[in-house]
Amino acid sequence: MSQVTYQNEKVAKKKVLFYNGTGASVTLRGGYALCYDYDATDISQAYTVEQPATANLLWFAGIVTEEYDGVVVADGASRQIEIYIPTKYGQIVPVWSTEDHSANTALMEPTDGSFALTEGATAKVARTVQLANRSGTNGTLLARLYGLSDPLA
Repeated sequence: MSQVTYQNEKVAKKKVLFYNGTGASVTLRGGYALCYDYDATDISQAYTVEQPATANLLWFAGIVTEEYDGVVVADGASRQIEIYIPTKYGQIVPVWSTEDHSANTALMEPTDGSFALTEGATAKVARTVQLANRSGTNGTLLARLYGLSDPLA
């Protein structure tokens, strides 16, 4: 049985511009899932991220790092932040969840209108590595972040 760690492992990160178009101020939390702004028509599409929505679920960007936990972004405003990005072999990072998950079994995906990764079968981006019940209290759990193009099975 191997030991799972994440704080002392090297992780891949990227600076991005978070745009808040939710209609209200958002307090970012470490572990929030973000998607690229698929509707952008210029080069900003490559680094502007937003809350997952039906139109951008297949353009998963990554997970907000803990350094930006608690940052408030007003509606219509943008803020530079850092995210954990998906990698080919996966990297273990904390992700925001609202469900009960078993270790090493749940496949997670971004969800329309939510910053949480939820169990699903369409746009799988991560696999849980920690047993955690977040159905009563939303919060983070450790998951191996892969991204859309990599096999999870």
